[in-house]
Amino acid sequence: MERVFSGKPSGVIMHIALQGCLKAGSIPYGLTADTGGHIRYLLELVAALAECPEVSHQIIVTRAFDDPHLGTEYNQQEEKMTDSVTLWRCQGHSTAYLSKEELWKEVPHLADCLISKMQHYGIRPNLVHAHYADAGVVAMRLKAASGIPYVFTAHSLGATKAQHRPANSDIGKDLRRRIRYEELAIKHADQLIASSEHEAQIQYGLYKSNNARKTLVNPPGCHVENFRRRAPAPIAKQIDSELKRFLREPDRPCILALARPVEKKNLCALVRAYGEHPNLRNQANLVIYAGTRREIDLGEPEARHVWQQLLKLIDQYDLYGHVAYPKHHTLEQVPAIYQWAAKRRGVFANPALIEPFGLTLLEAAASGLPVVATQEGGPVDILNRCGHGLLVAPSDIRGIADACHRLISNDIEWQHYSSHGHRNVDFYTWFRHARQYVLDMDLAVPADPIPFNVRRARQLLATDMDGTLLGDRDGLKRLAIWLAQNRHYLFVIATGRSVAAALRELEIWKAPLPDFLITDVGSSIYRIDCHRKTHLIHSWHRQLDTDWQRDECERLLSRHSALELQPQNTQSAYKLSFFIRATGTNTPGPRPMTASSAWHNEAIKKEVEKVLMSAGLVARVVHSHGNLLDVLPEAGGKAKAVEFLRKRFTIDRQKVVASGDSGNDTDLLQYAALGIVVANHTGELESLRDCRSLYWADADYANGILEGLERFENPKKLSQPMRRIPEVNTAETGD
Repeated sequence: MERVFSGKPSGVIMHIALQGCLKAGSIPYGLTADTGGHIRYLLELVAALAECPEVSHQIIVTRAFDDPHLGTEYNQQEEKMTDSVTLWRCQGHSTAYLSKEELWKEVPHLADCLISKMQHYGIRPNLVHAHYADAGVVAMRLKAASGIPYVFTAHSLGATKAQHRPANSDIGKDLRRRIRYEELAIKHADQLIASSEHEAQIQYGLYKSNNARKTLVNPPGCHVENFRRRAPAPIAKQIDSELKRFLREPDRPCILALARPVEKKNLCALVRAYGEHPNLRNQANLVIYAGTRREIDLGEPEARHVWQQLLKLIDQYDLYGHVAYPKHHTLEQVPAIYQWAAKRRGVFANPALIEPFGLTLLEAAASGLPVVATQEGGPVDILNRCGHGLLVAPSDIRGIADACHRLISNDIEWQHYSSHGHRNVDFYTWFRHARQYVLDMDLAVPADPIPFNVRRARQLLATDMDGTLLGDRDGLKRLAIWLAQNRHYLFVIATGRSVAAALRELEIWKAPLPDFLITDVGSSIYRIDCHRKTHLIHSWHRQLDTDWQRDECERLLSRHSALELQPQNTQSAYKLSFFIRATGTNTPGPRPMTASSAWHNEAIKKEVEKVLMSAGLVARVVHSHGNLLDVLPEAGGKAKAVEFLRKRFTIDRQKVVASGDSGNDTDLLQYAALGIVVANHTGELESLRDCRSLYWADADYANGILEGLERFENPKKLSQPMRRIPEVNTAETGD
């Protein structure tokens, strides 16, 4: 295919999602087997990204079809969803609605149609995000034509479905084709987005083309406030009336399931578990919301088969009066459904054969409803974080029943899981997901950022590690509690160590992990994800590249008689580290600082700066901890790295607090609105005594940080008024 696009990116993210019934306004979830969770995920992701200043516009690309039974709107070529979101429909060869198994024939036609639309409108997005394998192949073809990178979210992988097929059954040509398409989408994608560690490591790992280095784990969000807030009385009354039509004793605890009527959701196993456990049947009802249906015989083949099996099992176990299975529900009713079950001290069950993530488990957690969930997939990650239920093998019918019975029979355990879920689910927000997405995708802030008024990170705490954060375990515990109670602070650790060494030290001290870790004296920035994994911020390194000539600096300075290169494990591409030799000795290594050595080391630093300047080399020289000397890119350093993050999160500079103990913290302490100097600081900082923006703590280590934070939060307690800091010129910071 010939390359057809040129020019600069337009500040647009394009999402491709071809399956199901996608439109502006209310989505009829469950109307078809493919109108489910991936559409909800997509629309909530789009809504969250729309609030980010880095995203100016989004286009959702889906397939046009003509089916009066599903609705006339699906044949419109374009719909405006919001001021910043547009829906495009591409026409394929067929005009009929097609299930995902039938879409493969349409892929070439849809790709050509999309390319034509983009040419017509003159649109070149920064990024294409493909959802499901068919969209992945369209994105692959678009990349071949335009060079536009794409990321791939599988949502559900065919290889895992093949693994869980019935014994001795054939994979089938549809599933084989799907797996081939997934191989292509994975191979050519620039990055893969997984919702859980299980998906990233186990599920994607089933593919030959998988590359773990380009897989990013970013759990989706959940609008937890919708499930914590009491459902409107009219909606709650609708749910109550609907379910009471089915149940003889509606006030019993209930086992609730809410899923699409597809085989992998394993709903039949849940009915068997309930039907075969007399104690569970005597104590609880079973409530199943399996999509929306008009007539079972008019449904899609898989949905029709699942419903026929469910009804046969209900009849086989004679569960009439004990099982509710309403035909319809809307998205607005979902919180009321969970709350109905929680009010009766019930349990939410998700026994899926494989669950890539498990959004319903978050909804249950926010509603205070304990869960019994499959141990296959994302629920492992969710329950590890939220701690609100039990994991079971999806094939263990008795195990599913026993777990449900255990939770409804033990009030103390039920309350334990209910409160844990309600408290811990706050991590899973779309705000957090969108911020991580923007950082992972390395999206640049537009020249005129869109106003962004819903930030949760409103302030920033940046602290040095050794000698400042670390040094007193009791103080560290108190600081960890403070950070947990003040989530509006973006927590940043800045250290001279490498990332591996820093993480080891933090683990030894059981220190709270930061949101971002600045390493090698400000020459690298890493985001720490929810699974304690590090993600290098490449755009920071691109900023440091300007005028940085590391090899020339090393060649020049390695001949200096007062300098000795530090070991290789302390060096990095953007940090050149030396020991300063003591006067009259050739022995390298760190040394305690005396008054005379302090004068000598400062003199060597100034001499190094002159040597570099005379050679026309632009660099920053940092002296700390006695005889340590680092040479960095001019655009580097702890303060510049913090400035980079502050701008990414649009945090007012007056809301930045920093803490340190030594000379390599000087720029950071002077940059912040309040710089906290802990009591155990080195003599290198004494020259800053006249700096009005510094607070000199009476306490050491983390206790000193807390002391300074208290003064920052209560400025009237400061012995001197805090100066207002002028904004740094962006030309100076390299932004």
